[in-house]
Amino acid sequence: MFSDYHVHSEFSFDSDEKIHNIVTRAITVGMKQIAITDHQDFDWPVEGELPSINIEDYSSSISNVRKKYSGQIQIIKGIELGLMAGTKAQCRNLIASNSFDFVIGSCHIVDNMDPYYSKFWENKDDREAFELYFITLLEGLKMFDRIDTLGHMDYIVRYSPNKDKNYSVADYRDLIDMILQHIISRDIKLEINTANLANGFSFPNPHTDIIKRYRELGGKYVTVGSDAHQAKDIGYGFDKAKDIIEKYHLKVFTV
Repeated sequence: MFSDYHVHSEFSFDSDEKIHNIVTRAITVGMKQIAITDHQDFDWPVEGELPSINIEDYSSSISNVRKKYSGQIQIIKGIELGLMAGTKAQCRNLIASNSFDFVIGSCHIVDNMDPYYSKFWENKDDREAFELYFITLLEGLKMFDRIDTLGHMDYIVRYSPNKDKNYSVADYRDLIDMILQHIISRDIKLEINTANLANGFSFPNPHTDIIKRYRELGGKYVTVGSDAHQAKDIGYGFDKAKDIIEKYHLKVFTV
């Protein structure tokens, strides 16, 4: 099984899972590595939420489990960094002042709201919302691209009230090509995020057609992550990811 390169612990605002449980689960399913990639988003607009890591405590916890499970599994100290216009200095300072092994860059905020919330979808149709998401993501990447992989590239599709019924990658081809060309030119990998599969979709994030296009444009390396917020979900859907990787002759990046 591939090692899971996108997992959240109690240091993320949206998870209560203990790092110890994550590590033991990864060992149980036979992984050689596990990447803890908790959320850090600056200037978060959602009232009552604070996606910010206590770096000192996080680093100490990672250090402790590394000692405890030494020789059994490699524990990667990662982060999922929110890419949002206006936060370049904060992102740069965070990465420069901390020794992360692995950085996921993701876009969670569109039109000053996380599309996870139904409020975002009021007075919006899918076509408008998806296009705005890709525009916002591209702006975020241009703002800060010192990342290792691009996380869940079409994240917004997860939360559409229509699910994937109205989603055609071809409708956004120009924007998608610009995003893919940008990451390829900067040696940023593309994440295959399997959380969609756990939610009943027939494709991961990004859509299989985007992964195909990534390969056509010269992309070679992907990372694989479950986006698990509970230990039991680590590695979910990796069999499907394996099929996609083999079909498009991609290589899996590891630290």
